[in-house]
Amino acid sequence: MAGYHVVQPEALERFAAEIFTRLGAPDDAAREVAAHLVRANLAGHDSHGAIRIPQYALQISQGAIQPAARPEVISRKGAALLIDGGGGFGHFATAFALHQAIDVARELGTAVAAIRRANHIGRVGDYAETAARQGFIALLTVGAAGPGVGGATPFGGAQRFLGTNPWSIGIPTTDPQPFLVDFATTVVAEGKVRVARDKHETLPPGCIVDKDGNPSTNPPDFYAGGMLLPFGAHKGYGLAMASALLGGLAAIGDPTPNLAGSPLAPGSSQDGERTGGALLVVIDPGAFGDRDAYAAGVGRVSSAARRVPAAPRSRGVMVPGEPEARTTAERRQSGVSLPDDTWDAIAKLAGEHGVTLPDHRTA
Repeated sequence: MAGYHVVQPEALERFAAEIFTRLGAPDDAAREVAAHLVRANLAGHDSHGAIRIPQYALQISQGAIQPAARPEVISRKGAALLIDGGGGFGHFATAFALHQAIDVARELGTAVAAIRRANHIGRVGDYAETAARQGFIALLTVGAAGPGVGGATPFGGAQRFLGTNPWSIGIPTTDPQPFLVDFATTVVAEGKVRVARDKHETLPPGCIVDKDGNPSTNPPDFYAGGMLLPFGAHKGYGLAMASALLGGLAAIGDPTPNLAGSPLAPGSSQDGERTGGALLVVIDPGAFGDRDAYAAGVGRVSSAARRVPAAPRSRGVMVPGEPEARTTAERRQSGVSLPDDTWDAIAKLAGEHGVTLPDHRTA
């Protein structure tokens, strides 16, 4: 069993921002990415938190991420926006796209933004939650599909063809925590496999297969050519394909598509059989009636859901978004725990770039 290094979230965020600055990111981009990663750790999604710092550093060194890139709106037609991330940090590009889409939704009632060349965008629920806290409904998916793409296999297959292709929906409410749905279309996200590997733990059965398509619970088998499995068999597969095809709106006419941070090298193609990108939809409830009345209605329905009697051996019903809110409150007090392997990789990176590690304690 791995040991842990516990860091206060503010210190971890400052450290991550300094690392990204040393790697060539402008201050605003470095702060955006660092804050996003730490919010993921706080919410309990460690797969999208500080464990990604060494990954992004490696991708920068390989030229896959252009740290100084700045996103821009390259076209707009009514409520439809096309955002180009310039091959930079996906978190920075998607936060920019969300800001632009909210402005358009205020004007027109809704907005749809397709995001190209944005690399890994992190925890998709973070953007939906941000929109919901500002009173807007948001739906975001990011996906990629095609031969050799990602780490997931289609239902019934035994070859990599899909990313984890997550979906998120955020809905404003009078509750302290927005209604938030956030899930990958695989049984577990790749980052969960990464966390299990760093903790030297096994995975539950039914999450991955090895390179030959045999069931496995051993995380290293995935990184040796294994595959993630879709949740719900054909249902998860269908959602994964839909994610990639909707994301592909961003790839129309792009001669060198970057498939949303897929392990596939940016610019790779196979006779047009690969596609991907991110698609963001923002809706202003006020375009349909009183936005406060809508949020109050969401709150009443959520309260009614919590009153549903608990099943045997259950702790009761929670509304989507509540588990993350509870974990965030706990971790703001207790700190963020990083497994030894994750800490060692971060410490090595800090030494290489002359950045002081944040204060921490072992557990």
